[in-house]
Amino acid sequence: MLDVVVAGGGYVGLSVAVAIKQAAPHLQVQVVEAAPEEVWKKDVRASAIIAAATRMLEVFGIWSDIETEAQPINRMIVTDSKTADPVRPVFLTFDGAVEEGRPFAHMVPNVALVGALRGLCERLGIEIRHGLSVSGFTAGPQSTAISLSDGSSLDARLLVACDGVRSALRDMAGIKTVHWAYDQSGIVTTVEHERSHEGCAEEHFLPSGPFAILPLKGNRSSLVWTERTADADRLVASDDLVFEEELERRFGHKLGPIRPVGPRRAFPLGLTLARSFV
Repeated sequence: MLDVVVAGGGYVGLSVAVAIKQAAPHLQVQVVEAAPEEVWKKDVRASAIIAAATRMLEVFGIWSDIETEAQPINRMIVTDSKTADPVRPVFLTFDGAVEEGRPFAHMVPNVALVGALRGLCERLGIEIRHGLSVSGFTAGPQSTAISLSDGSSLDARLLVACDGVRSALRDMAGIKTVHWAYDQSGIVTTVEHERSHEGCAEEHFLPSGPFAILPLKGNRSSLVWTERTADADRLVASDDLVFEEELERRFGHKLGPIRPVGPRRAFPLGLTLARSFV
């Protein structure tokens, strides 16, 4: 019998598995991940990692591996304006460091973060089983019987759900949620620009929603561009000329000419609140 089964092999599930195994090396920990083995390498997104999370990764012993790909966020500015406004007044500014030499956040490519966690799982002896999801479970007094999508089963003392915002395990456990759909989607892509961002993140509140410019290593930035879902789908499907023209209207010229360098995808936005966590 296993001690812990973690459902979900993204950075949340992997972090949970690693934290448990490092705290109690004698425990048998296994991760089951629905996606095929190589899918994580195709993730073009980047994540904002706050200082507390970098401390966690330092405790894991892998922050030094990730830091070479991480861009410190030294400053953040927030504006509120219309798309066509020539000037966007700054309403809020966040800057400074948590402590000497420690920025309040970093931008980290998901591939670098997940890759480091997966490497650590391998070194700790945490098995990651791909192409499997939890199809059902029965909780007993001493263990939980877990049914997997390939027809096999596992027994574990603890089953942890890290299977995303639309968690099937959460539904199976009868944990109720409250959900609001915003009828908005976030367009995610990466751009190159002529001038340095100097580690500054920007969030422009435009009529259609926030337009976030998040600094990456080199003269690159990750964008989260919010539009009504129908408009976001139209922009993602448009030709490069239309997309770049609309992008430039929102991005502006402060960093010189810009050029999209990665694929573009739209992710629906909403709010989900769980009524309990256990």
